[in-house]
Amino acid sequence: TLAKHVIKIHMNILNTDDNIGDMSIQKLKKYIAYCRSKCGPRLSESGSEKLRNQYVVMRNGTSIYEREIGKKTAIPITIRQLEALIRIAESLAKMRLSPFADETDVDEALRLFHVSTLSSAGSGNLAGIEGFTTREDQLEIAHIEKQIRRRFVIGSQVSEHAIVQDFIQQNYSERAIYKVLHAMVRRGDVQYRMQRKVLIRVR
Repeated sequence: TLAKHVIKIHMNILNTDDNIGDMSIQKLKKYIAYCRSKCGPRLSESGSEKLRNQYVVMRNGTSIYEREIGKKTAIPITIRQLEALIRIAESLAKMRLSPFADETDVDEALRLFHVSTLSSAGSGNLAGIEGFTTREDQLEIAHIEKQIRRRFVIGSQVSEHAIVQDFIQQNYSERAIYKVLHAMVRRGDVQYRMQRKVLIRVR
C-alpha cells in the first residue's frame, strides 16, 4: 500500500528496483505532490465527535490512574497531542484524496498514538517528544533559567558557548541548557548577536 511504501522509504529498506508493485517511485512522488496541492481534508462531524470523546476518555483515564498511584504520570494528554491526532487523521484522508477525515482515519490516528507515544511512556522514553517533559526535566529547566536570570542582568552580553559550558560543569544536561536558551529567545528575553555566538539579555 501507499502508507507501507512511504514508511519503507523513511526506513531506507527499499530495494534498488524503482518499482514497488504497480507504482514506480516517480509516480509515487507525483501522487504525493498532487495530494499536497489539491487536497486539504478536514475532520468530518462523526470523526470530530469520536476524537472528542476519545480525548475525554484518555484525559479521565490518566487522572484516575494518577489518583490511584498518588503522583503525576509522564503521559500528559494535552491539547498539543489532540492537535497532533487531528493532523494525523487529516493526513491519512489526504493520502486517498478524501475531503474529510472520517472515523476510520481517527481510529488509525488513535492506534498510532497508542502504539508509539504511550508505548514510549511505558518504557520511560518520552523525553524530547513534543509536549512531553518529565518532572525531573521540568525542575532542571526551571533551575537553569532561574540561575541565568540571576547571573546575567538585563543589558549584559555573554557567549552562548560560555553559558553552556558553565552549566555543563555544574552537571546540568546540555539538552536542558539549550532548551532554556531557545525558550528565552522565543519569548524575547534574550537575543542573539554576532552571528548567533553571543547572547544579550534584553528583559
